[in-house]
Order: sequence, then C-alpha cells, then structure tokens
Amino acid sequence: MRSRRLVQIRRTREWLAVCAAIALIPWTVYLGLTLPQSYSARHWQLTWVGFDILLLVFMIATAVLGFVRHHLLTLFAFTTGVLLVCDAWFDVLTAKRGDFAVSVLAAALGELPIAAVLIFGTLRIARLQVSPLSRTRWPSRVRAVGVRRGPSGRSAPSMRARRPDERSAPSTR
Repeated sequence: MRSRRLVQIRRTREWLAVCAAIALIPWTVYLGLTLPQSYSARHWQLTWVGFDILLLVFMIATAVLGFVRHHLLTLFAFTTGVLLVCDAWFDVLTAKRGDFAVSVLAAALGELPIAAVLIFGTLRIARLQVSPLSRTRWPSRVRAVGVRRGPSGRSAPSMRARRPDERSAPSTR
C-alpha cells in the first residue's frame, strides 16, 4: 500500500514538472517579445549583494558538509554549482563595456570550472550511491556481470557491477 502511494506521489511530481515546463514555453516567448532592451531596476544593489550572500552561504555549507562528510553534501554542492553558473551568466550579460572582459575571465577561469567540478562531482557521487541492480538506468560505462540465462531465456544480473575493461572470471559451474 505504501509503495503504491509513493509511486502515485512520484508520478504527480513528474506530471507537475512536465506541465510547468510546457507553461514556461509561452511565458518565455512572451517575455522575449515584450521586455524592453534596457530597464532601470530598483534594489539593484540589494539584488546582487543578496545573491552573492546566498552563494557565499551555499559555498560555506558545501565546504563544512564536505569536511564532516555529511550526506547532504551532494545536494548543497550541486546547488552551489548551479548558483555559480547563474552568477557567471548574469555577471557576463549585465556587465558594462569596461567590465565585460573581467566578467568573462572571472566566469571562464573561476565560476564555471568550479561549477563543473561541483555539478559533475555530485552526479558521479549520486551514480555511485545507486544500487548495482538499478544502475542500468544511469548513463555510465558500468554494466552488470555474471548475467545468467534462466530456463525462460531471461537474464538475471548479478549483484556485482564492473567496468567494461574488467574481464569476467570463468564460471565454476
């Protein structure tokens, strides 16, 4: 019963994500057609300083969680990486002519490489935390070994996973 309820919740979340993505398409087109080329924003300093404080909090949390090896590290590291990508994006696109080169260099040499390490590192950790039987859903070079064919012809993967370059041991059966 509990399992059925969890599946229902998961499906509802998936459909909500699909519906939100579909709704975002016309909204993005609308914004692209109606937003002015330039805009004077109120609270400009608060916006940027607030974002940088948020980024700083996530960077510190990522470091602390890494040092204490907390299980929430992957969540915070991934979020920090995404925030760094957003920071680079907005730094470059809102830079004045005189600041553009500095913004591009900061993004290319600082923010984006750190973001890549954080994002791809957490994806690797997440892939390694998945049980070997369900790794077939993850795009990786790891595959199951010791696949036996039963009387029905179906395969039954073993509990152990190996890399493609690893040779399988001869069967003792």
